[in-house]
Amino acid sequence: MSPIDDHHAALGGDGGLLGAPTGPELSTPDGIGRFRHYLRGSVYWSPVTRAHEVHGAIAAAWSGMGWERSPLGYPLTDELGTPDGVGRFNLFQNGAIYWTPGTGAFEVRGAIHVLWAQLGSERSALGYPLSNEETTPDRHSQHTRFQGGDIWWDAHRGAYEVLTRPAFPRPDPAVGGAWAVAPFTADISGLHAALLPTGARGSIWFLSYLDETGHGHHDPQPAHDGESRVLDLATRTASTPGYEGPHHHLPNLFCGGHAFLPDGRLLMVGGDREDQDRLRMLHTFTPGGAGGGRWRDVDRMAQGRWYGSAVTLPDGRVLIVAGERRVFHPAQGPNPNLSYEIFDPDTDEVGPATPAPQFGQFAGSVTYPWVFVLPGDRVLVHGGTRTVFLDLGTLAFDPTPVDAIERPDRNSRTYGVEGTSVLLPLLPDASPPYRATVLALGGGGAPPVGMRTPATASCEVLDLGVPTPAWAPAATMHAARVMPDAVLLPDRTVLVMSGSSRGYADNGANPVWESELYDPATDTWTPMDHTVVPRLYHATALLLPDATVMTSGTDATWNPEVIPVSELRLEIFRPPYLFRGDRPTITSAPDAADHGSVITVGTPDAASITTVALMRNGSCTHSFNPDQRHVGLEITSRSADELTLRMPPDGAVAPPGWYMLFLLRDGVRSEAEFVRLF
Repeated sequence: MSPIDDHHAALGGDGGLLGAPTGPELSTPDGIGRFRHYLRGSVYWSPVTRAHEVHGAIAAAWSGMGWERSPLGYPLTDELGTPDGVGRFNLFQNGAIYWTPGTGAFEVRGAIHVLWAQLGSERSALGYPLSNEETTPDRHSQHTRFQGGDIWWDAHRGAYEVLTRPAFPRPDPAVGGAWAVAPFTADISGLHAALLPTGARGSIWFLSYLDETGHGHHDPQPAHDGESRVLDLATRTASTPGYEGPHHHLPNLFCGGHAFLPDGRLLMVGGDREDQDRLRMLHTFTPGGAGGGRWRDVDRMAQGRWYGSAVTLPDGRVLIVAGERRVFHPAQGPNPNLSYEIFDPDTDEVGPATPAPQFGQFAGSVTYPWVFVLPGDRVLVHGGTRTVFLDLGTLAFDPTPVDAIERPDRNSRTYGVEGTSVLLPLLPDASPPYRATVLALGGGGAPPVGMRTPATASCEVLDLGVPTPAWAPAATMHAARVMPDAVLLPDRTVLVMSGSSRGYADNGANPVWESELYDPATDTWTPMDHTVVPRLYHATALLLPDATVMTSGTDATWNPEVIPVSELRLEIFRPPYLFRGDRPTITSAPDAADHGSVITVGTPDAASITTVALMRNGSCTHSFNPDQRHVGLEITSRSADELTLRMPPDGAVAPPGWYMLFLLRDGVRSEAEFVRLF
């Protein structure tokens, strides 16, 4: 008797599991093994695997793949029951086939099978497979669908799991707010976004690269042209701005930095990589008029900057820092740009590059460093795990940098192990007045960071009101996240949303649906409602004049293929303060004011107003918004229908430009009026 006959006999022979044979024992077409078919299944044998039976739905699935010539190869086991008592499976040389009454029979193999087994196979959160391994249309990735999500694989990232969004219970909106997908879009993925003081309720400026292949996933290559839109929040319609410059079309300025100028224009610094002229470009965007605004090519920087940062200075000029020069050298890579330049909006010209060797202390993390203008005419610049300070009076750096705290998963929080940071509210009644504190949060976990490395939920604060500032631990977020967005709210809290629970910038695929609210006064985090739209790499978020928050962005090209099509949907969060009674109203407010001046604001709610917030219009990209700023205003007097308010003392507290003025009554917010601060 052959090994196949022996195995058939061990299974009960003609009266057993497989029944009587339906034909003779034969050689397999690959010339390696042998097989025999029976009434209810088959037995396959090879010198390496020995004899094993396959039957029923699992045999049908294996035969449909090509038997032993399939990617699975020969069986390694008979059909077995799964430990959970629900399913059945056969192991093969290169994978397995699993079956349940509810799912049917599907294979898992290769790296996807290895990861699924490491996670606990059918007992994991993924459950049983719902598909065979599938190849994406561009043939860059494979993935298998499971009951609870997917496992993906590509040659660059390896295998990684993505769980399906759970059906979260909705909180009481007065406690957790409420997210909703907007009933309108701008027909662009908002990789860069900024709030403009135009239209009846403000407008949103969006910038991306021009994807001539559509919004689908394809080989990531720098595009030649850019694409922008302006969305009018009152009419909910989008327009395409004009362009004035030497090119036939707006160049690809994606991956540049930006900052608002005092007159409301937005300065765009640099552009996408691999083009030295584009990396040196300076453009201004003037909001309003036909198309929602107009681009203008104004000057060239002394050196190229890819992922450089920009911030508006107290005198209205713009400081441009760091980035990569993208001039490759075998030993130096893309050449970090260890310099800064200053743009003058009065002449639309940029000054010479000033060496800043202090940026070399960022351990290579010179892309999109965090920059904040501080009271007292200083600028904070943070890259990697180190903070340096530039004195604007002397243009000299402080001799001693400040290091981030030590922690078990310590890593850079700036790009590309991307966390985020905000300058917490500057309040006139603080001690000292307008005391500055910076919050840093999230980012990738301990190095080396890969696609499946858990993100960090840790946070830290830098109190600049003490004689010797030092980063110190802050309360930990409820959800770990890399690539988050953080938005200052008028009630002195910080909304944090979006990102991935694993990975690093442009290599995270596990959306964090939970949003949460940080209260600096109590150092506490409160869970908020869950988002609907996945926001990963290239997401943005902005505070709007109606005191809501809008999220946008996440493109297909620069994200894993979990995002098959660029995300055009906008999602809007209504914070809890919008569900806590009637909102105060503003009946009149000046549209301009000087630093240190006193203004009068008309409101029938003057007697009940508790605080007033001046919120600088934000501009956001790559999980950082250097423009947003919360400055509290002093209420100097009030009457039945008017408030008298003192504006911030100088541009170091509130750089010149456009702001939103909010009135607050025990935490309930008015809609804002735009005010230009000179």
